[in-house]
This record gives sequence, C-alpha cells and structure tokens, in this order.
Amino acid sequence: MNKAFVKEPEPEEPRCPLPEGCGGIGTSVALATVESQLRAGHGLSLPNNLYYCSSADCSLAYYNPYGFKIPAAMLIQQTYPKDLAGPICPCLGVTAEEIRREAEAGERAKVREVVQYCQSEKADCARRSPTGSSCESEVRRLFMRHFSGS
Repeated sequence: MNKAFVKEPEPEEPRCPLPEGCGGIGTSVALATVESQLRAGHGLSLPNNLYYCSSADCSLAYYNPYGFKIPAAMLIQQTYPKDLAGPICPCLGVTAEEIRREAEAGERAKVREVVQYCQSEKADCARRSPTGSSCESEVRRLFMRHFSGS
C-alpha cells in the first residue's frame, strides 16, 4: 500500500517523566494557573508549555517535555485526585467524599450547588484548580458513579 494513504498516528501529549513521574499523559495548563498553584517565592522560572499530572500515585504535579518538573509537594493545596481527601472543587472546598456520600444517599443538593457555582461568573477555576479547568464534569462523573436514587 502506498504510504500516502496510510494515516500517521496522532502525536500523544508528553508523558509524565519517569522515574519520579508515573508515565501517564498530562493535561496542558496555562502558565497563570501554575503560578497561582505555587507557594509565593517559589523561585522557579516557569516555561510556557506545562502539563499537569493528575495521577494520585505520582509525586509530580507539573512537567514539560524538556525535563522541567514541579513536585506536588510545592503546591499551595493538594486537591483531588492527587489527594483523595482533598477538595474536588477547590473553589468551594467540596471533597470527593462529600459528593460520594450524597450520591449514595440519593441526594442532589451538594452536586447542584457545585454545578451552579461552576456555571456562574464567581467560579475561579483558572486560578484555583490545578488543571485550570472546571471541576463540573469530574463532580458529575463521580456523582453518577455512586448515585443510588431514582
């Protein structure tokens, strides 16, 4: 077969660097997001192309394909899923455990509160979330996985 008709594989995002990382694929994040997640006076010169590693078992928070790494220990706050007891919604401080308990009880108030907040102008996801994006989809996914109501 002629190579002109063979689809080239899509390039994967840079993987979390081994050995200190997990080898997983990260989420691209904005420089402003990373800056807001680090303790004041961190002394790092940050590159533009950073990725967040969301693996709970990984000691790295951010990395880039050129060897730059930021350990999770340098973050101001540990959030879900890096810290399973940490907030899944950093803006409201709601934990994954709260969402799970509510879902198992067949309640919806907390998840509605998070969704409404995420959709409002008050949400500060770009600064408060380590990925720079809304927690809404992860909260909904977690809720539906454990929901026992009708």
